[in-house]
Amino acid sequence: MTTQIKVQSGTMALEQKTFFQKYGKLLYMLALTLFTLFWMLPIIWTLSTSFRPEIFIQANLAKFIPQPFTTENWEYVMRSSKIPRWLFNSAFVAVTHTILQLIVCAAAAYGFARVPFKGRRYIYPIVLAGLMVPGQATFIPIYLMFSDLGLLNTYTALILPGIASPFAIFLLTQFFKEIPIEFEEAAYMDGATRWTAFRRIILPLSLPALTTLAIFTFLGNWNNYLWPLVVATKDDVRTITIGLKLVASQWGYSDSYGKVMAAAWVGAMPIVLFFFAFQRRILSGISMGSGIKS
Repeated sequence: MTTQIKVQSGTMALEQKTFFQKYGKLLYMLALTLFTLFWMLPIIWTLSTSFRPEIFIQANLAKFIPQPFTTENWEYVMRSSKIPRWLFNSAFVAVTHTILQLIVCAAAAYGFARVPFKGRRYIYPIVLAGLMVPGQATFIPIYLMFSDLGLLNTYTALILPGIASPFAIFLLTQFFKEIPIEFEEAAYMDGATRWTAFRRIILPLSLPALTTLAIFTFLGNWNNYLWPLVVATKDDVRTITIGLKLVASQWGYSDSYGKVMAAAWVGAMPIVLFFFAFQRRILSGISMGSGIKS
């Protein structure tokens, strides 16, 4: 009797295990799909609202199907607002800042990693100490400096702060140290200068780290809010993050919800497309150093 009960229990456990083996992945994917759809409901609603006439939005705000369908909100945003100008400002500031940061930080990192200059062992820890200083601690001094120089409401004020990033220098320094020095020594034997070795050997071999750093620097600058809010108070130099806040406050008070949603999507589309274009590199950058394979 006891043996029969054990056999029945083992059979039931085997059947249960087989059930989870067969349908466990399906249930997991179903739960993940439901969670994703729930998370995307507000996004779908904003997109739908941007294609609805204002009078129908006021009549029924919580509607997901744009009937009737119209593009007048998008046309108004692109033609009768400064959003295109703000998009250009954000793109110009983010791209320029990224390029300058790569140049400055790569040169500094190469010096710390390869060039045996006096005081290197003392200067490098000072640079790393910058990782522990919050940006808010230097916010007022930097603002006062740019104000005294008369650079407020200029691209210079939006681009220059943060170019010499301690994190970027640390990341590239560690990456450069991992490159075998024999490559450079072989180049020196062929008559190459240090600059040639840096440009033709170190930089090409460091392309994964440079690409990852460029992507995250670009994203950080595009989404930057506090610093542009303070130093860019004129419409001609505002970035899209500040511009969207401005139009939301202006159009929101006049109940122009369709225009607000269209403006939000116009501002979000470049960064969404950027994410999908560099998705693999972004995920590999997040997992860099953690041992996780994306």
